[in-house]
Amino acid sequence: MRAGDVVGGYTILEDFKVVGAGLSKWTFAERDGREYFIKEFLSPTYPDDDAPGSAKTKARKRARCAAFEAHHRGIQEALAPVSGFGGNLIVTLDFFRCGAKYYKVTEKVDVASLEPSGDRRTRILEPTGSAQDGGAHSLKILHDLSIVHSDLKPSNVLIKRTEFGHTTKLIDFDSAYRVGSPPPPDEIVGTMNYYSPELVAYIQETGPPDRLTQKSDIFALGLIYVELLTGSLPPFDYERYRYPSVAVTAGETLRLPTGTLPADVSEHVDRMMLVDPVARPSVGDVHATLMRVRPPLPAPPRAGRRERAAAASTTLKGKGLRAVGRVAEAVPPPPDTPSGRLIGKLLTRLKDTETR
Repeated sequence: MRAGDVVGGYTILEDFKVVGAGLSKWTFAERDGREYFIKEFLSPTYPDDDAPGSAKTKARKRARCAAFEAHHRGIQEALAPVSGFGGNLIVTLDFFRCGAKYYKVTEKVDVASLEPSGDRRTRILEPTGSAQDGGAHSLKILHDLSIVHSDLKPSNVLIKRTEFGHTTKLIDFDSAYRVGSPPPPDEIVGTMNYYSPELVAYIQETGPPDRLTQKSDIFALGLIYVELLTGSLPPFDYERYRYPSVAVTAGETLRLPTGTLPADVSEHVDRMMLVDPVARPSVGDVHATLMRVRPPLPAPPRAGRRERAAAASTTLKGKGLRAVGRVAEAVPPPPDTPSGRLIGKLLTRLKDTETR
């Protein structure tokens, strides 16, 4: 599939690029005048009647494809109430098979970069008109639907510039599942650095699936906050344990370095990284805590003499409430069509992440 080809009614705009460990590739596509992000899954592939292999092998592959389809369509249906353009969750808008390959289509998002040299504290507590903070608000939308993201990491939290500052958008729900219904352990794909202890135990078949709740995402979000604020994951014996989840399972305690945030907020972030999921705060608690300590919104600029005179000239007077003097022209709302250009890069230093 190359630029100019059409798949599922979408015209490919650029050649596909391989991402991550080579499990999928992505590009941008156009349909009816709007640009989209489109992903092609490299596995599984659907075997048709002419595909090589025995009937038994084909049946096994088709069964896996059926489960793959059911999972993606199930999550798409569960997220339907929050689907659409411009939301905080960049969910699947279209999922289909073309030939042997499966494709997923989402909104194309323009993202703003936040450089490591900037004020990391502001990235968590920065005031915005919609009270978005470090992903907690976006994640709360997901958790309120009883869905676990299951693959939270910095590259799946996009930072988008807004009129009031920055807001967050969550992407990549390929690993998401309903609470209590995780995929089989051998089908879970993600980044081990941000796995929760209970997710690791489930993959290793030493822990039950009913422990995989929204609190698994909270552990990952706590790690993301520490990395966002300090530039690295919380300190632990890396040589011995390698991953934070393994370290806390072995008895280590993960903490945000002292002085990074106010003491009560630091304690809250520390609780997010506890080994016991029940002891971690909910995403609602996290959101409320960050909103309580965030800086106030800046006061609007004071109008000058000319602006005050212009405002007075449009005052409604008299019984008929007629507008006298010059009437300001209404500013039309911005179009909902994406601009079609990237204005930054993702909030990550990993080289193998997707770039929207």
